Amino acid sequence: MQLETYISDLLYRYECVTIPEFGAFLTQRASATIDNSTNTFKAPSKSISFNEQIQKNDGLLAHYIADVEKIPFEVANKKIDKRVKLLKSYLIQGETLTFKNIGDITLNNEGKIVFEPTYQLNYLTDSFGLSQFASPVITREVYKKDVEAIEKVVPITVTAEKRKSRPYLKYAAIALIALTVGGLGGSKYYIDSIENHNKLAQEQADDILENKIQQATFNLNPLPAITLNVSKQTGNYHIIAGAFRVEDNCNKKIKQLKESGFKARKIGVNKYGLHEVAYGSYETRLEANRALASIKKSHNKDAWLKVDYHSNSNANKPKYNAGNSSKVNTETLEVRELLNENEFTYNESPNIIQILKGVTTVEDGFYNVLASYPTIEKRDEFISFLASKGINANFFLDSNTGKYFIYHKDFDDILAAKASIELNKALYKDLKVAIVKVEN
Repeated sequence: MQLETYISDLLYRYECVTIPEFGAFLTQRASATIDNSTNTFKAPSKSISFNEQIQKNDGLLAHYIADVEKIPFEVANKKIDKRVKLLKSYLIQGETLTFKNIGDITLNNEGKIVFEPTYQLNYLTDSFGLSQFASPVITREVYKKDVEAIEKVVPITVTAEKRKSRPYLKYAAIALIALTVGGLGGSKYYIDSIENHNKLAQEQADDILENKIQQATFNLNPLPAITLNVSKQTGNYHIIAGAFRVEDNCNKKIKQLKESGFKARKIGVNKYGLHEVAYGSYETRLEANRALASIKKSHNKDAWLKVDYHSNSNANKPKYNAGNSSKVNTETLEVRELLNENEFTYNESPNIIQILKGVTTVEDGFYNVLASYPTIEKRDEFISFLASKGINANFFLDSNTGKYFIYHKDFDDILAAKASIELNKALYKDLKVAIVKVEN
């Protein structure tokens, strides 16, 4: 499996792509540059770096490989682990790892990883179609210096020209001046007389108009009231179209979506400082899921649902009986909201085991299962939720029921499975846990 192909695809959309137990490729936006030595103009791009300290599995790479190759998430993880062990062995042997279109990785004398980017591809989508080009230097000719140089060599002499005297021209000029002065005087008198006449006529017209206004009686009927119905989007379920660091890009996206017929709007800035754009907001999860399915099918397969439990409106927040406790934390609400459709079909007690047969994607054993879902969308949503809580979950498909079983760990015997549930009681807080035996 060639990881560089999948990593290269993800670098277009994400700023951090992690290879579990190996390191992470990071991107950062770089402005356009000009190389004065070669007169070369370079478009804005993403600079690529590598950090071997970031090794925690965030599930991004494995999810992408699973979707592309149509394999389970856990199989994708195993493929990545196998590839990482091979890469590490190459590095220890002193070989150079070449990630196509990304860069080369080697070990230095101190055993540290050294990364050298290739910059063969521009991963900044905003610069699509902008290529590097060189412009020749503009040479300007300074004619003044050339003239000064010529004058020093060949001096220019001015010789006065003698002209013949023509006295009749003097009298003709005097006559012309006299006629001009006389014409100007007559013209000024004519213009002044016209202005005085217009001024008197305007004053008379103003007096007549003022008298008519004072004699008039006005009857203004009241204007009918106008009622405007302004619809305001509300709801805590938002279908996200994208998140942008630059607010201008956020406004452009909203304009595009509105032109496509969506009631798009900006719902705020998330904790990463990105401006989030929503296709629309909905009062209930059912409405939001229906709209999300339609949008993924016809417009954007990467759209996702965001549930806002921190809204000022409490009307749509889920309510639960918390016993004697007067407060329910946000994490509890999120967990129960994900599980509120009763799709978890077996008992919560680890003493009762459900036995599944004919599951060929995993080995026989006892699995600590957290949930089961019939659709890929709900499966991935719950796995992402578990990852945000620090639980690295996997799943397998039961072909008999058509459901995806999401589990945290698997064991060879039931005693080890029960002990794991007891040890992870704090981690499993507010989660349903059951032991499922896979028997082929």
